[in-house]
Amino acid sequence: MSLITVMEIKILDNCKHDYQYFLSLEKFLVEQCFDWIYLVLNGKMLIGKGVLEIANKAYFVNLMYSPFFSHRFDRIFIKDDSIRYDKAIHLYKGDMSLCLYHPIIDKPKNEIIPLYRMIPWISEWCIFYEEWKKYGVWLGRQIEH
Repeated sequence: MSLITVMEIKILDNCKHDYQYFLSLEKFLVEQCFDWIYLVLNGKMLIGKGVLEIANKAYFVNLMYSPFFSHRFDRIFIKDDSIRYDKAIHLYKGDMSLCLYHPIIDKPKNEIIPLYRMIPWISEWCIFYEEWKKYGVWLGRQIEH
């Protein structure tokens, strides 16, 4: 096991051990930056809901954030029955959560991606989704899977 892997496991262990502090801090940071989303600490996760308005369209956002999820801390959803799975629009097939970043390539070494940094990516996803509906091409940055 490499030193980087050991250090990343230690960071994850710390987030899990001090999850109340970790999640409370994440909640505080999001609340300082974004007034459209409401977060509550529920057990070992943050749960959030909000309405994001972009170009006169409302996007209903639900999210969960926890160090106890596998592979990535976030599960972010746009609640819209018209959105269907298509790998081109960057959704996880299993639960239809947004794929906002590559959980290995885009994650900084020895760090987590804090929730407050992810929130603007939801807006970007919505804009790219609307453009994809028009042009059939995802115009955002992407990594082939």
